[in-house]
Amino acid sequence: MKKRIVPMLMAVLLAVSVMAPAASAVSARAISGRPTLKISGTTAYCFGKYSSGNQEDEISITVTLKQGAQTITSWSASGKGSVTISETYTVAEKQTYKLVLSATVNGQVRPDITVTATGR
Repeated sequence: MKKRIVPMLMAVLLAVSVMAPAASAVSARAISGRPTLKISGTTAYCFGKYSSGNQEDEISITVTLKQGAQTITSWSASGKGSVTISETYTVAEKQTYKLVLSATVNGQVRPDITVTATGR
């Protein structure tokens, strides 16, 4: 009987040790920030979303529209687990703009994410 328990216990320990790092990697990938900037004519469609993967996390985001180094406008929102901002703004044709997504999760600042778009 003892000869059967020891190999079974070893198999269970091996399975747990292999699965534990995989589970932590999944939760790390759940954190995501995504800004989107589309320009159609003279309208800039500005979208920002940040998700932490944990519905209890306090999230604050700011989405900032820039032309070069100059800030044109910005919007902010906060919530738990996931926060989204969707706004439009009138811009000049054939100009290049940047949309910067800034986020904090539970008071910790996350790296900014920037996208660029040029009007036609």
